[in-house]
Amino acid sequence: MDRYEIVRLVGEGSFGWVYQAIDNDSRQFVAIKHLKPDGDPWAYVPEVRALTRLEHPNIVSFKGVEYQDDDVFFIFEYMEGSLCDLIDERRSRRIPFSEAEIRSLSRQVLQGLEFMHHQRGFMHRDLKPENLLVNKGDIKISDLGTATEIDCGGQAHHHYVTTRWYRAPEMLFRAFVKNESLRPFEYDEKVDLWAMGTIIAELFLMHPLFEGDDSPDQLYRICEVIGAPSRDSRTMPKLGPENGVGLRALMPYASESAIDLIESLCSWDPSKRPSAKEALQHPFFKRGQNVDAPPGFSYCTHTRNSVVPKMRELSTMQPILGAY
Repeated sequence: MDRYEIVRLVGEGSFGWVYQAIDNDSRQFVAIKHLKPDGDPWAYVPEVRALTRLEHPNIVSFKGVEYQDDDVFFIFEYMEGSLCDLIDERRSRRIPFSEAEIRSLSRQVLQGLEFMHHQRGFMHRDLKPENLLVNKGDIKISDLGTATEIDCGGQAHHHYVTTRWYRAPEMLFRAFVKNESLRPFEYDEKVDLWAMGTIIAELFLMHPLFEGDDSPDQLYRICEVIGAPSRDSRTMPKLGPENGVGLRALMPYASESAIDLIESLCSWDPSKRPSAKEALQHPFFKRGQNVDAPPGFSYCTHTRNSVVPKMRELSTMQPILGAY
């Protein structure tokens, strides 16, 4: 069936390629994720299961799986670009985000996380600006390749998951501490809340909050800002400065409620971080009447994307969603 017409290549990664395409049945844009043919398609079964269970206005809509011969394709709703693209574009134009825009963006992502964590029992584990897609005033969580159920039946979660700059300390400790007596450092959905705190800070700063070169350096960078954790609770070696410069020194123009929210999300102790539902009740989201002011996404461009010709082989793809 001649259903999809490729418009252009919009991204490439270790998984394969992502194309913008036109669905000739609906005449709407879609995103097609073409998995590399040398990969194991069954390795994506957990992602498909997560995608089919996580239908929410702030999670990118999954339209199905299709294949041709040994090629596997995921079909998604099309979004204009990522939050990373938008930050880069704003920075190049020297147009900072207003606090109203940051509230709107943060509120939408937290709504998606609240649904994911508390209504479906999943955690994302790789929340970062590249995995948050934007379209005019909307922002949606994407890339559920590392999403997993919070209750994993007693099995330990893998610690090398989240991109380092957004990785929670309890995940970093596992790589840093070699003493078996100090293990295990378990984690749960609160790792997504840590990542959310760093993302909100990045929207104010226009660059990542913690940019470590490896796990020990990442922990040191965190200490430089928020100070070192208590060494009594984990008998930890010294990680970095006991007293950090504080978020206020980095973001003098942010409101008190914004600083307070970020500090609570970026707490060393996961139990002290608010849940997504609790974060949505924070005073930061109650300021003024412009909480839902739409961000200026008109600046988001795709100058790095290249146009590709129509892929005729897509015309014979057959749906296999039922196989999962």
